[in-house]
Amino acid sequence: MEDVRVRLCGGPEDGHEVSVSADPSGKPIPRITMPLKSPHVRAVVVYERHRARRDGSWEFTYVGVEA
Repeated sequence: MEDVRVRLCGGPEDGHEVSVSADPSGKPIPRITMPLKSPHVRAVVVYERHRARRDGSWEFTYVGVEA
């Protein structure tokens, strides 16, 4: 499985870019989670695949936080 560059839109990670795994068709996995950067809260930030960008990367949109 190849990796794809993803730009995060909205939420606490807005503007950051990360690499995620792609399926055989080249699309990134549909949903990613990351630990919330807070020493007092155990939760994950959730982003979902939104659209492909002209430069070959993808946009993932913030959908919320899960405990």
